[in-house]
Amino acid sequence: MIVQFTEIQWFISSTCVTHHPRRLHAPYTTHRNVRGDIVSYSGRDLTFEKKWDQWIKDGKPEGKKPNKHRYVAGYHRGIELFGAMVSRLEEPQLQESLKQNGLVVVEGMNDVIRLDELGICAVGLCSNRATETQIDAIVRFAKQVANNRVLLFPDNDPEGEAGFKELLWELSKREMVSGLVSQKTAEARQPEDIQDWEHVNFLKR
Repeated sequence: MIVQFTEIQWFISSTCVTHHPRRLHAPYTTHRNVRGDIVSYSGRDLTFEKKWDQWIKDGKPEGKKPNKHRYVAGYHRGIELFGAMVSRLEEPQLQESLKQNGLVVVEGMNDVIRLDELGICAVGLCSNRATETQIDAIVRFAKQVANNRVLLFPDNDPEGEAGFKELLWELSKREMVSGLVSQKTAEARQPEDIQDWEHVNFLKR
């Protein structure tokens, strides 16, 4: 099988499209720093669901948990926040979101992309736990563009909620006005699954 990669800019929803019976066109995502410079790329593992199901069946063996995305060798995800380019945070629509909701922090790239489609300004950790570098960046952005407010919206799983509770604690030590969207509040929805008609009231709960 031949796999070709088609670039997906961070703000465009990505889907895998097959144009040839033996050629899969797998989209990849551009990672940029705060200046907008490209620093890396990542692509979704097209066999992730199969690997995940097998990992569950095998009893979740330690050290063998499959990764949903693949990153360029040598790139450290913890040095950047996905979607945190200064030019993006200055967009009028997202400026309004920052005023109303604060800076929304999520885990994954698809979460950032989906919330952006709804006019909600979010940045992603590309993980369920934040590094010190990412925490410093969240605090800096919140002070600069979000009135010192941060809303944490993890994935609907125990690992995500545990990691974001740790982040909530770290932000509270830095005097951030922070909130956490719990699994119960999210009604078992992932950030990337939020629908158009529900997102406004959802974030105001």
